[in-house]
Amino acid sequence: MPKYSKPIFTIGLPRHCTEADMAEMRIALTNKLTDYYVLVYLSNLEEAKFEAFYEKDFNKVKYEELKQIIIDNLPKKLNG
Repeated sequence: MPKYSKPIFTIGLPRHCTEADMAEMRIALTNKLTDYYVLVYLSNLEEAKFEAFYEKDFNKVKYEELKQIIIDNLPKKLNG
């Protein structure tokens, strides 16, 4: 069976969360989910959104979806 890289776990925190909440969640999840890369971002939703991306399930569409999540949630100064 082929060896895959670690999956990516993303959590979009609700818009009312602070930068400190985001950092705390990232640290906690990184420590607990050692078999995953962890990405925490602030979303425009009222509730948290959890997603996992696995290399074996990746195709161009999934990659573009993940890329857009990251771009959409970059601070404005980094995102142009």
